Amino acid sequence: MSFRTTTATAAAVAGTALLALVAPPATATTADQAPDARTAAARTTLTFTVDDCEGCEVQLVNALRTQHTDVKVWSSKAKKVRDGKVRFTIGTSKTWGMSVNVRAPWEGQTGYVTNVAWRYNGMLQGDPVTLEQAVTRKKASACWEGVRRRAVTVPLVVEQVEVDGVHGRVPGSIAFVPETQLWLKPMREVVDGVLGSQDVNICH
Repeated sequence: MSFRTTTATAAAVAGTALLALVAPPATATTADQAPDARTAAARTTLTFTVDDCEGCEVQLVNALRTQHTDVKVWSSKAKKVRDGKVRFTIGTSKTWGMSVNVRAPWEGQTGYVTNVAWRYNGMLQGDPVTLEQAVTRKKASACWEGVRRRAVTVPLVVEQVEVDGVHGRVPGSIAFVPETQLWLKPMREVVDGVLGSQDVNICH
């Protein structure tokens, strides 16, 4: 596990997270509730492969805003990475506007939850992303455009970095995909590539 130093602050991350919350009131649902007809008709098995992050918790969240519907917040149960992978089977429609939260065992009190960056500024779909590139970026999208396939495997990079937490410098995380994916708005400000939030990411 490599260790990089960043200057991310809880206040900066919290401030940018507020930009994602300008939307109609959200109606909460959970993964345990009965799926709607579209979700029941089409399901996707989504596997994330993650090196050097054994025991990391991964949670999926969907909060999509469209012109015709209010925001409905859905979240999966958090699952731990075992043997370098974690797998979810969800309604395919939930992948559209999905964000991914990651909590690593090494994290201190950061004051926010780390989000996976699906795209950094200056990157196009299919562009490779290295850690050295990621830590130089100023904006990122936490929102995935999603897929329409029954089974998808997505590699993730999760690395330990040092950030400004609630009570000083603490270990934190940077999380991103090593190949830029199709994304949805908004592009949010990040500090040294670290994307985090204190609430759900509302995608559109």
